[in-house]
Amino acid sequence: MDAKRLTYIMGTTPWVYATWAKWYNLEATVTELGNDARLLWIGPKRMEKVILYLHGGGYAFPMQSFSATFWHYVQQQLESRGVKVGIGILNYTLVPTEPFPMQLRQAVSAVEYLLSNGVQPENIQIVGDSAGGNLVLALLSHILHPLEGILPIAPKKPFAGMYMMSPWVRLSPGSTLNNDDLDVITEPVLKTSGKVILSGLPESLTSYIEPSLAPERWFKGAHTHVEKFLITAGDKECMCDDITEFAHRFQQKNKETQIVTQPDGVHDDPYLDFFVSQPKLGVLTPAIVDWIHEGFN
Repeated sequence: MDAKRLTYIMGTTPWVYATWAKWYNLEATVTELGNDARLLWIGPKRMEKVILYLHGGGYAFPMQSFSATFWHYVQQQLESRGVKVGIGILNYTLVPTEPFPMQLRQAVSAVEYLLSNGVQPENIQIVGDSAGGNLVLALLSHILHPLEGILPIAPKKPFAGMYMMSPWVRLSPGSTLNNDDLDVITEPVLKTSGKVILSGLPESLTSYIEPSLAPERWFKGAHTHVEKFLITAGDKECMCDDITEFAHRFQQKNKETQIVTQPDGVHDDPYLDFFVSQPKLGVLTPAIVDWIHEGFN
């Protein structure tokens, strides 16, 4: 199915956001960033402490409403503990309209907007799921190894944290995919999506888009730019082996990394709790809230 048909069926990220905000009786607040990117704010635009959310969808699909509901829940839980945060959703350009690294350039624009408007790096946490988790790692790669043609990021202090939920760490053939009959995302979908994204990309971008194939020391010293990391996966998701293998290699170079594998969990499992109006939380969602709360204290 081509991009125009998918857009017609699933909508665009701004449309999903506006519809979701109306449903929750929240004001839709949009900040234009340039580069055809924008921040869509969950609730009030707060700039003291900020969570920058990079949504998933294989780089080809818009954000879905249940992910906004999840992060709104996190926001409410933090506020109940006395921590008020702004959550900005990055609306980036989808593939194939623009190939990678346009999405990285737009993520950099979001970070630069926050920093240039007075948000201290120690008050910024960057989070993403699936392809959004991949984009978080691409952003980290760019901080460590600035990509020519994209503005470098050089914060004076480390960012508070980076969280990757079920991150896509390998897109090319050879990845270890299991649990095809158990996961909500299947092996054929992952392989087809990966082929589309990698088509025509130069080898120089491999480490940015496929972090599991990066050189052994690629992420060494990441902890000097980010205080701590969280990587989670479900043990019943197709990409579980790829994710956990990458996570443990990453942890060897960056000790402030927490890895959580949810028993019987599938891809982006915490979001499944929010398909219904009265969510029944699994074990991972409270752990995510705790981890983010600690990062702001």
